[in-house]
Amino acid sequence: RICILGATGLVGRESLHLVRRAWPDAELTLLASRDQQLAVGDDTFPVRAATCLEAPDAPTGDLALVALDDDHSRRYVPRLLDLGYRVVDKSNTYRLDPAVVLGVAGVNCGRVTAEVRLVANPNCTTIPLTLALAPLARRFGLREVVVSTYQAISGAGQAALDHFLGAARDGHAEVSRLPTHLDPRDYPGNVVPHNGKTDETGFSSEERKLQLESKKILDLPELATCAQCCRVPVAVGHYLNVWATFDAKVPPDEAEAAVEGAPFVRLVPGAAGEGLSALAGIHDRDRALVGRMRTDPRDAAGRTLCLTVTADNLRLGAATNAVRLATRWFPGADPLLAAPGRTP
Repeated sequence: RICILGATGLVGRESLHLVRRAWPDAELTLLASRDQQLAVGDDTFPVRAATCLEAPDAPTGDLALVALDDDHSRRYVPRLLDLGYRVVDKSNTYRLDPAVVLGVAGVNCGRVTAEVRLVANPNCTTIPLTLALAPLARRFGLREVVVSTYQAISGAGQAALDHFLGAARDGHAEVSRLPTHLDPRDYPGNVVPHNGKTDETGFSSEERKLQLESKKILDLPELATCAQCCRVPVAVGHYLNVWATFDAKVPPDEAEAAVEGAPFVRLVPGAAGEGLSALAGIHDRDRALVGRMRTDPRDAAGRTLCLTVTADNLRLGAATNAVRLATRWFPGADPLLAAPGRTP
């Protein structure tokens, strides 16, 4: 019995699709902000208001996938646990809680044991980044990571994506080589800082997530990290440029060999990165694409590697990882959605 809380959002819809692949015979409870009907393809599903969880006759179940903002996760996750669910929460609420596993299937999902009942799903850039770095860290020892991200509009939610698609259509209806008619504060035709909740350090919440979550997932508390994040006018698909410094010299061919065959990663060989793009990620939605591995010419010791990582932020960066983590508790029917070493 599976509950998807936040079922009508972008990630919730993807979660529904994946749940039907992983557990086709599951009994579904779909919850959102209000009672409604959700059309997905040729099917229509009833959706109940999430407030039903607070009623005496609240629906009980086995697994809850939560795709809500921080405030609503804080409100409903404890209630889901009280009702007997095991929970994978996709918000920021529990990610840095020392008592909560922050899981990436294929990196540290062994921490999701039968005794664990709540797992935090990392940020949409952290998941592909750590999938790419984990095999390199095991092989060469990781010291420092610097990341520049180019993040799709869908990461801001359904309303932002719909606004972007409409504004881009209207804004580009006028052919202009110098589009001064476009709003420099808006997404269409633009690149803007991902600067929400910038704190006294000068870094935004998105940048802090990438830095702090990576340390926890890779179990490298002393790892030196720095990130700069921006939004680009792309609907779906995040793109990361990474500079990683290791304990030992890292020839690019050896780095490619270390990454090739790693769980949920597809190596795109060669320095040119042909076929490595944001759109390529949405044609391979459940894997991180990793390539463009080159030695950083500034490092005479050859310990610093430049590489690129792309991924579908709605799937690998959110819904897919959550479902894979849940297969540690409840083995599923689709082997492509199975976490390594899942619990019987």
